[in-house]
Amino acid sequence: MKLKLLSLNLILLFASCSNCRMDVKEIPLTFETLRVDSLLIGKSDGMLLKGSELLIADNKADSLFHWVDLDNLTSKEVGQIGQGPKEYLSFGNFYSTDWRCGFYDSRLRCSSVIEFSRQNVILRKEVSYSSLDYRNYRVAPTAFNTYIGIGPYKRGVFSIVDSVGTLIKVVGEQPYRDETERKIPELARAMAYQGYIVTSPAGDRLVHAIYTSPMIYFYKVSSTDITLVNSVIESYPEYRPELDDNSYASAMNRKNKLGYMALAVTDKYVYALFSGQSTEEAGLSAFCGSVIRVYDWEGVLQKVYTSNTDMTTFCVSPDDRTIYAVGLVEDYELLKAELE
Repeated sequence: MKLKLLSLNLILLFASCSNCRMDVKEIPLTFETLRVDSLLIGKSDGMLLKGSELLIADNKADSLFHWVDLDNLTSKEVGQIGQGPKEYLSFGNFYSTDWRCGFYDSRLRCSSVIEFSRQNVILRKEVSYSSLDYRNYRVAPTAFNTYIGIGPYKRGVFSIVDSVGTLIKVVGEQPYRDETERKIPELARAMAYQGYIVTSPAGDRLVHAIYTSPMIYFYKVSSTDITLVNSVIESYPEYRPELDDNSYASAMNRKNKLGYMALAVTDKYVYALFSGQSTEEAGLSAFCGSVIRVYDWEGVLQKVYTSNTDMTTFCVSPDDRTIYAVGLVEDYELLKAELE
């Protein structure tokens, strides 16, 4: 099937610090460690909260997820890793909307529904995205019975696919500092501007946060398009594109300030875990964050939470009252804090 790549009609809004409201009050976060029976966290890269049920994705564990009962502080392992019909290969991301929650397997290119019961967590494969580019690494559902994918594509930023995984179109253009950078092939720019996407609980908004540089974008979503509402761009990364017939990469400058390490959303807010450190300064600790910036869905900064604990990932309760995080204390531990 011949696919026509359509450009997204975007106007980049280069926000100054005054537009970003970087002068908002900083609020300290006080975490407590939750002592969960038999929970050992290796390297967490995602969390999903539904009521008193919490899933933690851990790419160092023998299963996909740790399932934590927050009422009783107990845990079990769920999600068999393997190549069988009910097994999975690679966690991409969680998603949660008003009507479903699930996760994306980036190697299988498949979304699965997550259902909780008293005795078990049911993982059910639902949509296979055979028409998506094999490099696609995250997927988010929308209110229009479609899904949005993101990956280092040869052209474009987002893929829009229908309910059975058939590509509708590819939209957008990778960021660029100036016309000189714009001449770099989009595939190389995509490797330099990798990030996260999450849709709102209602499925009509999208946030896209870059982790290689402090950049975050806010969109409205329709059945066939994605429209930029606002963007907060503090700096662009320095990198060297490396493309040949057999590989694609962008070598990042170790002096670059990293951006956003994780996202969590509610009806009211977008919570973005911010690093702001370079690997030259902080080494691997730069890929954690102790600051959570809170935006509204129009992309206006509302508040900033600060902590003395480095976090790798987190989630927020739908009422915006409680945060759960995986943070480095003595080891990686499950943490809880009440929000103002």
